[in-house]
Amino acid sequence: MQIRSLVVVAPSQNRYSAAMEQAIDLATAVDATVTVAILGSAGSDGKRVDIRARQKSLATDLLDRGVRINAEVVVLKPGVNALVRLAKACTADLLILDPALVQADAGADFVLMLMQQAPCAVLSAQEQPIRSHGKLFVAAPASCEDLDQIALNTHVVAVAKAISQARKARMHLFTVYDQAALLRHSKHYSLAEIPRYETLVAEVRGFAALLGIPAVHHHLIVGACAHTLCAYANRCGYDLVVIASPLNARQRETLSYLMNHLQCSLLVVNANASDDRVANLRSPGLFDSLVSPA
Repeated sequence: MQIRSLVVVAPSQNRYSAAMEQAIDLATAVDATVTVAILGSAGSDGKRVDIRARQKSLATDLLDRGVRINAEVVVLKPGVNALVRLAKACTADLLILDPALVQADAGADFVLMLMQQAPCAVLSAQEQPIRSHGKLFVAAPASCEDLDQIALNTHVVAVAKAISQARKARMHLFTVYDQAALLRHSKHYSLAEIPRYETLVAEVRGFAALLGIPAVHHHLIVGACAHTLCAYANRCGYDLVVIASPLNARQRETLSYLMNHLQCSLLVVNANASDDRVANLRSPGLFDSLVSPA
């Protein structure tokens, strides 16, 4: 995968934006075109905003820093549908935003809804101690329950590879062995009916090997999915966590937890438009192996 087109949501007021800084950094690294969008509103403090002056300021700043911009800065009504349409029109490969600034203008549920509906990956940018993404934490599959989502997990890794290559970053894959989650799939709620840790290690290593990921860069960790992913990423000082867009309630809960507790940026990757999304939700043979004795 190549990153050629970025859409970045800029704050309506003249303030620091982690999203703008990360968009400029990435666009410079991969020579991508940037489309800037402002969510037109009165601003989070209730004051009127001079949108025309803000448009001119943003465009000048980008051009002065050597970034190629797509037409003029776009002003949109605060809403998920408007940003989705813009991303489609620009054939965007990545949409970048500041969650706190956007939520102040568009509401608390805006970012989560956008991550589920956007036609491309969505980067929720947090201010970093360093600008570049030096360490990538890739949750693909995030849980051992998601091993059957082969096409989506493959696409997540492809997007993460594009970011890591652009930033010359180290990339590690993580999957959580969630014993309680596996028990929910067993017929009699019995440990004898779920695969052992060692069995899933082989499954996960096989998937990583197919994608060219060395075994030393893939880790099967034990715990509750959301809490374990978040704890590892925070404690080990990762700069960016990459995960698939949720397809069910369990995955939405995981994503919501990460959005509220991660101390770094979060990249959420949607299914590749060319994939048969429904057909790849369940690969019967692989899923059956998760609920049968090891």
